[in-house]
Amino acid sequence: MVSNNKQGIERCIFVALGSFNPAILHPQWFARHSILPVEEIEGLLAEPFKKEIPEIGATIEFGSRFLVEPTHALANFKSFFLRVDRGKFEVKCEKQEGFPLLLSFIKKIFLVLPETPISAYGINFDEHIQFAESSSSILSKFFSKNPIVTELFGEDCNFGYKIYTKIKEAKVRFRIEPSQVLEDGILLSMNFHYDNPSSDNKFLTDMLDIHFEDALTLTSKIVAGFGEIKERVEKLKK
Repeated sequence: MVSNNKQGIERCIFVALGSFNPAILHPQWFARHSILPVEEIEGLLAEPFKKEIPEIGATIEFGSRFLVEPTHALANFKSFFLRVDRGKFEVKCEKQEGFPLLLSFIKKIFLVLPETPISAYGINFDEHIQFAESSSSILSKFFSKNPIVTELFGEDCNFGYKIYTKIKEAKVRFRIEPSQVLEDGILLSMNFHYDNPSSDNKFLTDMLDIHFEDALTLTSKIVAGFGEIKERVEKLKK
């Protein structure tokens, strides 16, 4: 179960590596196997709204869409976005309230397709956040300027920091650097990589909930350790 109040963590990208058949991942397949609630799928099956722009001779389409071909599949569900090719399965969720459905969605797919081989999977959190402290103050906690670097790159250069470690079954990569999309903000990136010790996907369906909760808890602790959050990038863009 995903815990509540994971401050600052909203964006999750799940990636599995293996051998996949994108051609079967049609919205009607998801509906037939009860992979998702009806409201997540119904928008995909509706005809898109089209608006003609005669001045430039163009037509713009609005609304959720999907694409299913032999080599890749794309689906923009209500709560997350799915992208699959023959070697990579990826789901992106932008809101923490969608995390429980995200986990259920992933597990149900591979329970329906138990023969699908998965070599590894990753749980990734990427956040552009503005803290109460300045980005320079946040970064200085990890990386201090020195005369050699400032002489080469100038006093105003920015620094990033990466940490690689292993926690339980996960190979963990932590990255922090100045945000390129949020003024005086920070980009925090956490990647939890899990290698599958067997040839089937039972490792994923059995352990995903535990691995996800561990990853989310650790990421939330790291974010909270920097201090008070002022804004996330989505709020500032509104």
